[in-house]
Amino acid sequence: MDGRLPRSLAGLALLGLLAATGMADAGMSVPGDAQIEAGRRIYEQGILPDGTALRALRPEGIVLEGTLAACVSCHRRSGLGSIEGTILVPPVAAPVLFRPARYASVALDPTHHYLPRASWERAMTRPAYDAPSLTQALREGLDPAGRALVAPMPRYALDAEAVSALAAYLRQLSTDTPPGVERDSLHLATVVTPDASPAQVQAVLGVLRAWARGSQVSGKAWRIHVWELSGPPQDWEGQLQAHYRRQPVFAVLSGVGAAEWQPVHRFCEDARLPCILPALELAPEPGRDLYSVYFSPGVRLEAALLARHLGTETSTKGATSRIVQVYADATGTRAAETLRARLDTRIAPPIQRKYRLIAPGAALAGLSMDDTLVLWLRPSEIEQLVASAPAGPPVGEVFLSALLAPPEALSLPPAWKARLRYVSLFDDLSVQGQIARLRLERWLDMAGLPEHEGDQRLQADAYAACALFDAALDAMKAREVRWGRLPWSREHLLETLERVVGKYDDGTGFVDPDSHVAFYGRMSLAPGQRVAVRGGTLLRYASPDSERLVPVGKRIVP
Repeated sequence: MDGRLPRSLAGLALLGLLAATGMADAGMSVPGDAQIEAGRRIYEQGILPDGTALRALRPEGIVLEGTLAACVSCHRRSGLGSIEGTILVPPVAAPVLFRPARYASVALDPTHHYLPRASWERAMTRPAYDAPSLTQALREGLDPAGRALVAPMPRYALDAEAVSALAAYLRQLSTDTPPGVERDSLHLATVVTPDASPAQVQAVLGVLRAWARGSQVSGKAWRIHVWELSGPPQDWEGQLQAHYRRQPVFAVLSGVGAAEWQPVHRFCEDARLPCILPALELAPEPGRDLYSVYFSPGVRLEAALLARHLGTETSTKGATSRIVQVYADATGTRAAETLRARLDTRIAPPIQRKYRLIAPGAALAGLSMDDTLVLWLRPSEIEQLVASAPAGPPVGEVFLSALLAPPEALSLPPAWKARLRYVSLFDDLSVQGQIARLRLERWLDMAGLPEHEGDQRLQADAYAACALFDAALDAMKAREVRWGRLPWSREHLLETLERVVGKYDDGTGFVDPDSHVAFYGRMSLAPGQRVAVRGGTLLRYASPDSERLVPVGKRIVP
């Protein structure tokens, strides 16, 4: 060793020196880790350095305390702000807060298509903040030019120690480029679990690779890295860590799995790595999640809305004699368990039957027309049952999972169609739903990809994940017009995705990234809401001789 720092560490040391010098110029002391952590607790949790709850008074006279007063609730985890209706919540992260805002000159550029709203001009034309002006803003509600901060910005009861800690935290917020982002490349991973079938894997990876070939958002080409897992789930986190060490990525995009995803979820949450809309049959149970975003809970939601339907039927028509559930694998088992747990207590607990290929007819043995049959099975297994009972099962109604057995993958005789109901999360039967399907088919044709008839939903999920992720990157780039060049932020990506999954006005006009890229009727995300689909519909065939599906009643949200 010659005593010199490696180039990467020397660069970090130089950045640290420059940051410290800038802070000194702004009248702030150079923070230590403890001070930054104290500032984070104020910002994210509403806890002051002495352990007491943060208190604030809004201009309308509303008193806030603790988490309700925390900065993160409006300025978001990235510190890059948000839009709430017509209210602009400006960024407070270092790349914006401690520099002058000179948006007026951009707005007056004749090539720009709009002017800032009057209530926004103050935030967009202010001087840079420093230690005294930040203290003044927090305590008195005045910006560096002495102009009043508008509602809902509160006035905070903060002493000098708390202001200094918060300033230290803001000084480093959203300043570093995250791993996986290079000058001309964006590294993304997609995860494949062992319980995904080869056809499912092919359907998803084909879409991701084709989209990556045409990607060039913000001048960065997507580099897709396939993290294929093996062995039991308890080994997956170690494999994911090894993949990430070999090639850090900006986010996990899409992916494919069946009933087990919890280790992937846990890894992404621990690594603060966005996991964007994987194609799953069963998503993990919701918790205090920040970084993992899902289309739906999967079969767990199907079971919940079926339980709601059966409970409603019971209250109007009287109890069904029996509910017989048939399942074959881990996904089906989880669905059957959910339905059993969610059923109204007035309904007798359902009978569970394990489907076995060697004797499929046993699943239908001993049934009567008073019974209800629920099949958590896949197309090949249903075909076996149909072959054993071509005249239809001896029950009143049959319910199928549209997730496990997509209607387009089945060819059923009229006797089965007459009593069949699909429990479906893909409930958009409107013109927009048809447009989404046509759009996918056209894109697949342009990309040279075959349509996977039985796995078209997986192709649709992967396509929607790419389209919405791409739209979020575009929206992040558009924000730079307003605030100047900003480091890419994983937290900002997730916050932007919340607005992209749905239509929103981000201040540049009405932005519609076309929410009908997926096969789901209604999707939305929000802070603390990491599942986009929360309802579904029961579908039936229009007639025993038809392939057309129509809804059975209104949409159900359990």
